[in-house]
Amino acid sequence: MVEGQWGGFGFVMKNENDIVKALASEIAKKITRKTIFELQRMPYHTPLSGGDSGLTTVWDEICVQVQDEESYCWDAYDITVRSLVELDVSQLKHFEQLALWIQTESYDDWESEKRDDEQFPPVFDDDIVNYLLAEYVYSDAMEWTNAKIRKYIEQKNQYDFD
Repeated sequence: MVEGQWGGFGFVMKNENDIVKALASEIAKKITRKTIFELQRMPYHTPLSGGDSGLTTVWDEICVQVQDEESYCWDAYDITVRSLVELDVSQLKHFEQLALWIQTESYDDWESEKRDDEQFPPVFDDDIVNYLLAEYVYSDAMEWTNAKIRKYIEQKNQYDFD
């Protein structure tokens, strides 16, 4: 049993799985913070939700689309976010990628189907990226708010009811 505060988590780690999960969580949060920061800084010349939307960052646009309704251009945003996350995943050390991949459904599938002669799991970047997008980046976008996001959604919903 591994006890103590590893990485400032403040809980007792009962086994190696807890350590891997904590490591994966820290890596995922770091990639998410970096992705959001990049999206907030990305040049925002032509808002796809309309020039008078009041939104000023690509991240705000993504939040609105995740929280309210995906527009016709959602794929362009998704490709942009995905490319940022893919780049970060590709730059991780193998053990960091493995810690993240172990959190995915694909790992669970591999674990239940692996052959006796397979000791080490393969690592698939696409599985990691999909996991990070669903569980972290777009999850944060669903919860993220500010005055501009609230105003846009309120105005849009008002027009939807008229």
